Amino acid sequence: MQVHARPLARFCFLGLLALASALGFSSLGVAADAPSLAQVMAKVDAAEGVRAIKRLHYSYAQYVSDGLWNDLGDLFTDDAVGTFPAGVVYGKKGLREYFMQQAGRKELGLAPGQLNVHLALQPIINLNTDGQSAKGTWHEVTLLGHYKKDANWEGGIFENEYKLDHGVWKISKIAFYRQYEGAYDEYGHKAPGSWNIPYHFDGAHLGVTVPAAALKALAANASDATPEQLAACIQALADETAVQNLQHSFGYYLDRKLWDDVADLFTANGTLEFDQRGVYRGAAHIKQALADFHGAGKLQFGDLFDHIYLGTVVTVAPDGKTASARTSQLNELGKNAEYARWEQGTYENSYIKENGVWKLAAVHYYPRFISDYDQGWAVDARPAPGMSTTLPPDAKPTQKYASYPEAYVVGLHFMNPVTGNAVQYGKGTVVKVATVKDSTPQAMSGGVDLTALDKRVDVEIGVDAVENLMSSYGYYIDESDWSSMSDTYAEKEGAKELTGAGVYVGREKIRKALVARGPAGGRSANFFTIHQLVQPVIHVSEDGKSAKARLRLFQSGGNADGSSGSWIGGIYENTAVFENGEWKFGIQDLHHLFNASYRNGWARFKAQGAPAAASAPAPVAAQPPATAGAAPAAGAAGRAVQGGGITQGLGGARSPNSWMTEIPPDRKIRARQYAFPEITEPAFHYKNPVTGRMPADLLP
Repeated sequence: MQVHARPLARFCFLGLLALASALGFSSLGVAADAPSLAQVMAKVDAAEGVRAIKRLHYSYAQYVSDGLWNDLGDLFTDDAVGTFPAGVVYGKKGLREYFMQQAGRKELGLAPGQLNVHLALQPIINLNTDGQSAKGTWHEVTLLGHYKKDANWEGGIFENEYKLDHGVWKISKIAFYRQYEGAYDEYGHKAPGSWNIPYHFDGAHLGVTVPAAALKALAANASDATPEQLAACIQALADETAVQNLQHSFGYYLDRKLWDDVADLFTANGTLEFDQRGVYRGAAHIKQALADFHGAGKLQFGDLFDHIYLGTVVTVAPDGKTASARTSQLNELGKNAEYARWEQGTYENSYIKENGVWKLAAVHYYPRFISDYDQGWAVDARPAPGMSTTLPPDAKPTQKYASYPEAYVVGLHFMNPVTGNAVQYGKGTVVKVATVKDSTPQAMSGGVDLTALDKRVDVEIGVDAVENLMSSYGYYIDESDWSSMSDTYAEKEGAKELTGAGVYVGREKIRKALVARGPAGGRSANFFTIHQLVQPVIHVSEDGKSAKARLRLFQSGGNADGSSGSWIGGIYENTAVFENGEWKFGIQDLHHLFNASYRNGWARFKAQGAPAAASAPAPVAAQPPATAGAAPAAGAAGRAVQGGGITQGLGGARSPNSWMTEIPPDRKIRARQYAFPEITEPAFHYKNPVTGRMPADLLP
């Protein structure tokens, strides 16, 4: 019996042709024209394959960030090939040595005072027709540096290939195409005149993660399993989706200081442990703690409190009753005219299912570094906040550790996805985290309706297909590939917002408006932009025909010579429809929250009708520990100079007045755009996933 390693804390059994013909379907209450067991299992195998590949690449990002070089090497096939700006690298051993060399390391782990943070985001994963191989596209944002020496950015695109090797998904080809780089204390990132990235996907058909030929191939290479085991595998897929949605929703509620909604997500005895503040237990005390750390509920004028969640890995226990999730977090924090700060760290959370509803059992956040915006991580390194004197915790911190510039690793709850073994850590501090081993889920009991199972697995395939679709928007707008972008919209009900103009409805009208606005001919050689759509909360309807998705916009870009750049943030609330066998965009709804120049950040933002913020903001007085921050350094890299941002997220676009009269929009944009430092609240497409609490603005 063939066993394939799986991404959801389980092993599922594949290949069912012989069993399908032998089973008495009538005893299961299945109609004669119902899908065969083999056909449904092929879909499960395909869905798990897509998620295994995501887990593989997120593991890559975790391992390279913490210098876990041995486990990093294990993710590749023996004959893997790597293509990088520095050249071509061959074999898993060669790749392991390459990544060590890039980090300047000769042993496991990183050096004291070193940052080597690799953030993986915005996947597009497609299985090949053989069902045994796949291709994947990813963005990467890298924060590099050494304390008191240097700080640098780098970003680009991975175009990778994957294959099943003895039943386990591995990386067979990894190719990185740099899009930008630059020293932190410059005014923006530098980018080449062109990228020439060989994207593997096609806009007209990227809404299909699993081609029909792959399902046929998977069904034809099968061994035995039972319908009850099949049902358990599908339930585990659904549980993973629910836990990821819950983890990401925690971040969205945290952003807006919606403490009631945050507290709702916990079990009665749930715990919260941030930094070195200690442990707070129970919803009421957790709510009080968040207010003590970050201020009373709701954002105030000038607050920026964005928590960007990336690379989430969920592991569901075999019994389906508990789960763990790991997420990398990048924070953009501050108060206009007072201070701005970067923070990066890791969540290792645990979950429990109560009466069929997933809830947070424990949230534990470990900061990697905390740095003033103006000074950056080469200069400023702040300790993790300690225990509150105004609201003591229920228990002291569970473990002691010192954040950057000290080197420590947050243990991973999940095993190496290739070897199935616990990861090998280097010397230094390792914060202990309970591990969850991959193993077979417990089979469901009772009869199984294959038609119902077929619909359920289509929903889970839809979750990843919708993420592909949402991700594609960022890649196409960065390339100014208007024709391919237009192909991703539904023929009649597709609706796209054009900032500053309005909403256009219908695929061909969208295409006409995009081409008219431009820029024409692809990306400009002297300007670039990076639209990254991350932190998905995706709900696919039970019939698998429609979906809603919330994502965060994490955008950068500017002049390609690095002389000027911006940070742009916002929230997408989009819909998707299953049209002619493929997922397409329905409504695209973007709520732009802020557009701040790289030079000045979000601490020196000019409000509409107000004078520019002071060149050296006044020191922050009497703030809670979580929001306290020194004023930006007056002479930091000339940041007192005003301006330097971009007014739109797209270089070279024609102003709306020059083409809107010829192609008028069908309706106005729903949300107010770029209100910061004023506070506007993005709508939600969903209620609180635990209690059903209504948001202030619920989308239809």
